[in-house]
Amino acid sequence: MARIIGGIGITHSPAAIFAHDKGLGGKPDWAPFFEPLAQARAWLEAARPDLILCVYNDHLNHFFFDAYPSFAIGVADEFPLAPEAGAIPAFPPIPGDFALAARITEAMVARDFDLTVCQELALDHGAAGPLRMLAEPWPAPVVPIFVNVLRAPVPRPARLYALGRALAEAVAALPDDLRVVVVATGGLSHQLHGPRGGEINEEWDLDFLARLPGEGEALAALTTRDYVVRGGAEGAETVMWLAMRGALPDAVRPVVTGYLATGSTGLGLLVLEAG
Repeated sequence: MARIIGGIGITHSPAAIFAHDKGLGGKPDWAPFFEPLAQARAWLEAARPDLILCVYNDHLNHFFFDAYPSFAIGVADEFPLAPEAGAIPAFPPIPGDFALAARITEAMVARDFDLTVCQELALDHGAAGPLRMLAEPWPAPVVPIFVNVLRAPVPRPARLYALGRALAEAVAALPDDLRVVVVATGGLSHQLHGPRGGEINEEWDLDFLARLPGEGEALAALTTRDYVVRGGAEGAETVMWLAMRGALPDAVRPVVTGYLATGSTGLGLLVLEAG
């Protein structure tokens, strides 16, 4: 039986991705994020996952407002990068697993999550950036799971937590003996426009990181408005971490935590190990 062995929550800030690609992680200003990132990379390498589920949001680089699903899943053996204006450098397509993704899709439908199936899906920095920071080359095939956190109405935080629970059941239903890791990207607090543009709520970010391991359901009970008020409009991406937490058992062990408030984004990192 397949099982989820751990989860990772990580920012997909282009600033962090650029710093990684330019080798700036060793500089003191970046240490609060990149030192834990090195630990997360080591954990992922030692975990030897057979499959990675990546919960992310697209930034209008693949989906657009004319057809913007609430939830979608990539069902393909390979995922190219979406063209972006310098957000991430060119690197090889991300490997997928058509057969496993198709099985997961069927299992999710049986659990009342009717995901839009994408047999052609280009990944922007929302997925490709964190995966690049966590491992290169890729340690396992990736099944990307897109979430709408951009166009209203967006799924409620509780729905994201339920998505994680359903993913755990879908993975357990796989006939293969697989080790699976869930990666959720986005956040933490940031707002890129309006009167609050550039605002970071460090207190909220640190509170979220501290509470997520043991209080996932309580954080899922908050409203989308709560996340926007506390973390900014774009900080609402943080709800995707609830899917990662929901996919894990009640008993988890935090093994890596990192945080850096820089630029216009609270850069967060959290690695949770199952039971």
